[in-house]
Amino acid sequence: MPFQKAPLIAGVALILVVGIGVLVMGGSKKKSKAAPIPPVSARAVVLPASRSRTVVVPPCNTPVSATARNAAGGKPTPGATTVQLPAGSGVRTLLVPHCQPAKTGSTNAEGSIPSAAFVLGDSKRLAKDAEGRIESDGVIAESQLLLTEGSNASTIVVPPCAKPPAEQGRDSVLSANKRKPDLAVGPAC
Repeated sequence: MPFQKAPLIAGVALILVVGIGVLVMGGSKKKSKAAPIPPVSARAVVLPASRSRTVVVPPCNTPVSATARNAAGGKPTPGATTVQLPAGSGVRTLLVPHCQPAKTGSTNAEGSIPSAAFVLGDSKRLAKDAEGRIESDGVIAESQLLLTEGSNASTIVVPPCAKPPAEQGRDSVLSANKRKPDLAVGPAC
């Protein structure tokens, strides 16, 4: 019986078609895109834990001077977040979220957007990442307010940022009020 080339050619052609199909399908895998970097949404407050301290975050659009005056007099500010931090070792780090546009979120009776603060559990100072950010559970801060170890300030007023900071990653050292040395007021953004 003579050798027939047709089945051999058809078999080789079929193998080539299947091989090329596998290569094409395998080569068209979607490349995963890097997740976008979330926007900065807070600023960090780093306090030595050598003594107990009270942190007061006024509501958005509230004059910081009024909140500082109330805090110095031991009076609450409506809508303010007040956090009592006990003495301990290491540092205490808080993340104070930026104010959101008035079209989102709720307002209090005075029409201000309520404040918030996240107290991080670790007593070690958090390191900034390669972009100069501190991140914890999706809240990202680039700027820090730092209270020095020897400070006598036991009450710290930290206004939230109403708009993104002009300078990215700006760190500031908190200093006590000259007339009220147990009070420190953070600068506006």
